[in-house]
Amino acid sequence: MPAILITGASSGIGAALAFAYAESGTTLYLGGRDAERLNKVAVACRGDGAAVETAVLDVTDRDAMAAWVRDCDASTPLTLAIANAGVSAGTGGAGEGAAQARHVFAVNVDGTLNTLLPALDAMRPRQSGQ
Repeated sequence: MPAILITGASSGIGAALAFAYAESGTTLYLGGRDAERLNKVAVACRGDGAAVETAVLDVTDRDAMAAWVRDCDASTPLTLAIANAGVSAGTGGAGEGAAQARHVFAVNVDGTLNTLLPALDAMRPRQSGQ
């Protein structure tokens, strides 16, 4: 039974991935920042037969992400982890500065590592998963 973890699943590409993977026999662990939108995605995926668990979380929180990934894997061993959460900045206008650049990197780079490193720690011993 596939178990798939997706961050940034409350909208955009993350929601589209959740919809694409939703089917009977699949467990989806969906993470996102917007509880209402995340719930709508979960309801639709359940309608397609998937078992769905959601978590409202911030991918920049290393400890919270590690705990969530470990809990998901303990419930159903992950077969696929998709670190999809991301943000973008403007187009180089005067309003952009160091704080915005640090936020983009925190979400897009650190958030990816905060998702995938715990997933890899779970997958390596059983030599399976992506």
